[in-house]
Amino acid sequence: MEKLPSWVDNFNNSEIVNNYLKTPWNTLYNIETYTNSIVDENIFEGKFKGETTSTFPHDIPNLKAENGNFDIIKAIPAGNSFTADFAKATIINEDLGKGIYTDFLAVSFSSTDYIGHQFGPTSIEIEDTYLRLDKDIADLISFLDKQVGQDNYTIFLTADHAAVDIPAYLQSIKIPAHYFSTSKFRKEILAVTKKYFNSTELIENVSNYQIFLDNDKIESLGLNRNKVAEKLVDEIINFDGIYKAVTAKTLQTTRFSDGILNYLQNGYNQKYSGDVMMIPFPATLTGGRTGTSHGSGYSYDTHIPIIFYGNGIKKGVSKKKYDIIDIAPTISNLLKIEAPNSSTGKIITEALK
Repeated sequence: MEKLPSWVDNFNNSEIVNNYLKTPWNTLYNIETYTNSIVDENIFEGKFKGETTSTFPHDIPNLKAENGNFDIIKAIPAGNSFTADFAKATIINEDLGKGIYTDFLAVSFSSTDYIGHQFGPTSIEIEDTYLRLDKDIADLISFLDKQVGQDNYTIFLTADHAAVDIPAYLQSIKIPAHYFSTSKFRKEILAVTKKYFNSTELIENVSNYQIFLDNDKIESLGLNRNKVAEKLVDEIINFDGIYKAVTAKTLQTTRFSDGILNYLQNGYNQKYSGDVMMIPFPATLTGGRTGTSHGSGYSYDTHIPIIFYGNGIKKGVSKKKYDIIDIAPTISNLLKIEAPNSSTGKIITEALK
């Protein structure tokens, strides 16, 4: 397409977003009932620009100008409701579920991500967000029942990651947690390359617990790339904050069938990953002491839900471990089609009738 469909333009030009931003964000229920969270007033949560406290209510009408106007909707529960509105509009205007062929609609409720990063997984904000998302999903299912028809659709629900609790909060209740300084670490590894290879120009980039070597510089000095990576691993394993370290060569030549190194290997891409991969100690983040993030292979980052519902799905629960890569072959089997070309997962047969 060279332009958006007219119905999308109409949706964008409607008052839907403005209506969501006209009211402050307060809790859906009495705040005293939010017993799965820590206290509202604490020092571990981030704030919107213009706020002096991270407590409820968040005055969205007066905060939006300082927070990118419409951009703020992604960081409040209304962002999920707005997404559900657009999903419904898509189903209606594209006549999804009405033809003889299967239609596929992917919906990303991403406000949970922004809110989780800013306020953390034990905040009242994130608890309220999931209570509201539950209502949004229930409403979407009721809409599908009416628009497409009961037993005429199948849903799967999952997530791309979870998150660690805010390390500063964990530290405050005497649970081991850490902050990792990338800038300090870079200085330490430059000292290593200076000591063993008489150069501080061998490192191109340090990010996401990976070291990327400058291959052109290494070659110009007549050095061996694998030897440089091996020496770095030998040294940095002794640095504060580093639990494990391996070279790219190791991940290419050794198979780790379980444990944390298995997760690291699953995420390794020979074409794009670094020359040295590191794993920090559990509950470690880079950056400031408010809010949280993700990215490790630990359970707090990788334990996510998988729910199937609707046509072809058997009622029940399972305590078995499945991986996110198992969704595509399971849905493909349900549709009686070949799994995607790059699929490596297995069919979750116990979910199917």
